[in-house]
Amino acid sequence: MKITSIIIGIVLVLISGQVKSQVVPELHFQLSIPTGDFRNFVEKPGLMGFGLQFRKYLPDNRLSLGGGLSWFYFPDKKGKRTLELQGDDGTYTGYVTNFSNIYGLEALAQYDLKDRSEKLVPFVKAGVGAAYQNQRQDIGLLAFRYRGFQFLTHAEAGMKIQLAREGSLNLSLTYHMLPGSGDVSSTSFAGLRIGYAGFRIR
Repeated sequence: MKITSIIIGIVLVLISGQVKSQVVPELHFQLSIPTGDFRNFVEKPGLMGFGLQFRKYLPDNRLSLGGGLSWFYFPDKKGKRTLELQGDDGTYTGYVTNFSNIYGLEALAQYDLKDRSEKLVPFVKAGVGAAYQNQRQDIGLLAFRYRGFQFLTHAEAGMKIQLAREGSLNLSLTYHMLPGSGDVSSTSFAGLRIGYAGFRIR
């Protein structure tokens, strides 16, 4: 996919430029809540969401551009049910457990609403890219898989808290949207994210 190659290129350029102080790495953890049609597959919150980002500030010192990788995991034990599966897969009764793994690759833009040297800095962020989603549905001893590539967008708003020694603590609310593609239905989820940014890699 052309967009995937572009995003990988952005991430590699930023990593290679890490020696410059304006490049900001960020690690984050996210708690996610399924929304929309995605709740038909998993209803319970996803407690495992992780990501790594690199952004570089432009000369205005408020706008930064970069790229990031992410992984989200959603498990949901639904108990004994009778399900009619899509297509010609038939009707089955058994104990149902649904899983979804989402691997994302994005180009990112963040805008700080105050000078980033201040103690508290509100910010907004947007991302666009591609994701690979691998869904699995276990019904008794049977397993069905739905997987494929999807377009990925996400919006984010939060607060950056400058730490005393190095880096910042980032708290934010996020929303991810992945339109349906092939066997994988439309996917969306809201999230509460906590991240650590601006640390030294070496």
